[in-house]
Amino acid sequence: MHIPSVFCEKDFDNIIDFIAEKPFATLIAQTENGIEACHIPLFFHEECSEPNGQQRYLYGHFGRKNPIYLEALADTSWLIIFQDSGHYISPNWYPSKAQTHKEVPTWNYQSVHIQSTIELLEDPDTLKWILATTTAQQEIVSENPWSLEDAPATYIDAMCRGIIGFRLTIDAIQAQFKLSQNKTADNIAGVIKGLEQLNTSDALTMAAKVATHNS
Repeated sequence: MHIPSVFCEKDFDNIIDFIAEKPFATLIAQTENGIEACHIPLFFHEECSEPNGQQRYLYGHFGRKNPIYLEALADTSWLIIFQDSGHYISPNWYPSKAQTHKEVPTWNYQSVHIQSTIELLEDPDTLKWILATTTAQQEIVSENPWSLEDAPATYIDAMCRGIIGFRLTIDAIQAQFKLSQNKTADNIAGVIKGLEQLNTSDALTMAAKVATHNS
């Protein structure tokens, strides 16, 4: 993707934090019938393997009837996209607009593109680990978190027969965090104030991100 240098995010820890915050990814593959896409929650996992040392992966699972993994061309890269919904930024929030009128609307957002190769995983224990890890990362906010052990083992076994797991290598990564960092301090403060005055959940979240990223 095109990333102006001012918006390029290179801190890997920041990127992984964003993936954990927004785990619902778009997976895109070239298939025999053209380009196919699907939407699946993923999680990042780092592990040690010989002889390559520490390796970084994304894990998830498909329903077995999902055509994307059945039709994807072998030995081709997949594109994995993580993004937030972002927020509209009004030029009226910039103090400079009142002085020069040389401002236009824009959209603040965060997006991560990862180029990957895929490995399918069918071992039942691995599938249960993928499901347990995916669930635990989301249930962490619950006072009474659900886990695989809450369902009968025979039921989980039956459900696992309907899915196939996968592991995605992180071959290349691009990240764009567009959070008003190309603006002056006064205009950044104006963006934060404008978002806070909207007082919606999305606006307050973006206001906090702009403030934190530009602190």
